[in-house]
Amino acid sequence: MREGFLYRTFSSCGFALKTGWKISKKRVVLEFLHWAFVYVDWLIVSCVLIRFILDMAMKRTSFEKMMLYVWSVIALQALLEIFGRFFENYVRPVTDVKLYDGINRMLYAKACQVDMRCFEDSGFYNEYMMAVSQAHVKLPETMEGVCQILARFVAMIGGMAIIYQIDRLAVLFILFPLLGNFVFYGVLNSRIFRMEKENIVFQRMADYVNRTIHLGEYAKEIRMTNVFRLLKKQYDRAVTAVRKVIGRYSLGNMILFWLFQYFTFTLLQEGAVLYAGYRVLVSGTMVFAQMAVIQTTMNSNTWTLIGFADSVMAVVKNGLYLEQTRHFLEYEPAIPEDQDGLIPELPIRSVEFEHVSFGYKEGSYVLKDIHFKVEGNQSVALAGYNGAGKSTLMKLLMRLYDPVEGRILVNGIDIREYQVKAYRDLFATAFQNGKIFANTIEENILMGRHTDEEKDREKVERALKLADMYEEVERQPLREKTILTREFSKEGVVFSGGQNQKILAARAFAKDSPIAVFDEPSSALDPIAEYHLFENIKEYGRGRILFFISHRLSSVRDADVVFYLKNGRIKERGPHGELMDRNGEYASLYRLQAKNYQS
Repeated sequence: MREGFLYRTFSSCGFALKTGWKISKKRVVLEFLHWAFVYVDWLIVSCVLIRFILDMAMKRTSFEKMMLYVWSVIALQALLEIFGRFFENYVRPVTDVKLYDGINRMLYAKACQVDMRCFEDSGFYNEYMMAVSQAHVKLPETMEGVCQILARFVAMIGGMAIIYQIDRLAVLFILFPLLGNFVFYGVLNSRIFRMEKENIVFQRMADYVNRTIHLGEYAKEIRMTNVFRLLKKQYDRAVTAVRKVIGRYSLGNMILFWLFQYFTFTLLQEGAVLYAGYRVLVSGTMVFAQMAVIQTTMNSNTWTLIGFADSVMAVVKNGLYLEQTRHFLEYEPAIPEDQDGLIPELPIRSVEFEHVSFGYKEGSYVLKDIHFKVEGNQSVALAGYNGAGKSTLMKLLMRLYDPVEGRILVNGIDIREYQVKAYRDLFATAFQNGKIFANTIEENILMGRHTDEEKDREKVERALKLADMYEEVERQPLREKTILTREFSKEGVVFSGGQNQKILAARAFAKDSPIAVFDEPSSALDPIAEYHLFENIKEYGRGRILFFISHRLSSVRDADVVFYLKNGRIKERGPHGELMDRNGEYASLYRLQAKNYQS
């Protein structure tokens, strides 16, 4: 267990130095030099200078020689101080930004490759949050800690050598702070980390409530309902849980801290004074000058040792966080975003599911034995109650997940053989829970697919017209350059839920892909706006394979084929008219909805 702990700590230190070196070599080199110079200064002033002055005084050295030595030390100190100020006021702030940027770019790149199923795994998500939230802080702290450890270790050896030259037995007093720092303080820090790790789930819960209370998008519900009571209960449960965790650790932590203080300070300082006093006053085997040097060096060495232990414990603690970062960056996705493979050939002639089954959790199926084949430029409607597996089926088609059983074929080829990015580029998508970003309307529609300004403008204009949002956008002072949301701009526009849904539809319309997927594109629209949107979806879908999901069955009547899903299986399939003639569950559901509309 201990070897495993040491291995993990060294691995995290190595990861910090390797990553820091990759991002900023200058920071690593100058960080080490900075701390080396700090302790060179300490050794000269606290140990060497005092000893030389006392020795010179006892040997009656001339005042001129003593002052020459003192001024030489002062000049060296001034140079070291200039370097220290340069490092702390220029090098560190500049390279901190570079480290922040570098580690976040690495995390962003990996986050874009993480399998979708990982976000449904609470254990993985907790580690993921630790990795991304602390990496930019823990990386420079760990680099600094490693450099401090090396510099302080050399300084302690130098201080102990000075004490050893005067009195060999006096060196033994250093065992007390070693025991205090590396045994009691080490256990204390390990317990604190475990306590923080246990609290992270509850802290996330409290942070969620705190964030919800302050966000404008929740303000209406909070003011018009009693949901604040529920949030407050959730917050109270989280705070109570945090208190219980802290309570379990508090007594042991208090005892360990007292033992750390007693062994580190009390035994060392009082014991060293008594020992040196005995040697000077009772046995007469030490002169007062030697006693002064031992006391000064011992006190300085104590604080250096405390700093050394603090650095070790900080590195260990930070290393536990960086271990999460390292594991996250080393994570190998089941569906790598950069996976190479075949480039899909156009046109897309067929999409086929061969007895596909899938579940988000092992042993639990959301879809079971799905099989169908779509050929030519057909429009396919997926109908059914919530939780039937409609959106999951589309996620499998887009290869956001891979089936647990069975295969998905496009043009007769297993989609796992295609290059991932090239395959996903086959799809134009509008998700039910799609997100609006704090960018311009144009950028929210093009989503990074820029060509040239004129073509982009034409593409956005056409997409907005198909989504029935063109006139609304034209009324904005900046038109398609209008910023959405007020996240970063007071002039930003906040659209309604239905208008946002139209922007999401325009995002799909702007992409000229052979397969289009519209997942509940009209759930926030009124019936008239929904009718116009689906007419435009059908227009856009001509010449391509079109999948769309809708709870409102009136919008699926014109689809070439309807798949009615229930409990993860396709219960009925066929054109709308045939399904109505069969008078099954689909027909019953359709008539029920039609009756509600008529009434």
